[in-house]
Amino acid sequence: MSQAQSVSPLILTLVAGGFTTFGVVLKMGYDALAERRASKKEGLDRFANERREAYEQFLEAIKKQLVADKALYALAEAHHKEGKTDMSDEEKDAFPPSGMADLVAALERIRRLARSYTVIRPAEAILRLSLDMTRCLRATLSDPGPNDEITWFLLQRFLEERIDEFVHGYREDLGIGQPVGAPKKWPVAQREFPLGLDLAQSEEILRAHIPIKILPKPSDASADGHETKSSASGAADA
Repeated sequence: MSQAQSVSPLILTLVAGGFTTFGVVLKMGYDALAERRASKKEGLDRFANERREAYEQFLEAIKKQLVADKALYALAEAHHKEGKTDMSDEEKDAFPPSGMADLVAALERIRRLARSYTVIRPAEAILRLSLDMTRCLRATLSDPGPNDEITWFLLQRFLEERIDEFVHGYREDLGIGQPVGAPKKWPVAQREFPLGLDLAQSEEILRAHIPIKILPKPSDASADGHETKSSASGAADA
């Protein structure tokens, strides 16, 4: 028997052992991958119903606040035509309830439950814009200015952009994804802002032009000269 023939059984044994080891390693890798996928699915399902409920609660609060804001805008327009700046008791009683308290509560719940910051970021921006809208409308009602309509228009567009971002993050966080055939970041629209600014920077610039305090007109000022303070908390007081 030649030397090559005497070594062949050993080689065959080593090769067979190598294939067995490779098969074991491959099986271990497959099991680890399957376990990782199961863990990921479990993570997506965890508190999914609570998250969905929180997101829907937030969207309902947005709708409620928008109804109040639009009613305040309509009231401001009517007052401009009549030359009034104060709300009557009848108008206050008929005024839609504010959704600001619901919006704040829903945001706090989202912060506790959300898995992704893509939901939290637009939700926080929506709350800031809602406060901006209320401040803008209060100022418009008490002391109308030439840029009120432009400010109101821009705030509405910014809010729409943020709501689209929230819906996108909502679907991503719950593992729903985009509808078949939809663009990658649907329903977020890819827009260009002036001077190369992004949405957040545009919001900050507009926010800086919304008055925080509404000072009394000279004819309405009290004898002691004290300033009257506007409510920054929004239509919740209405």
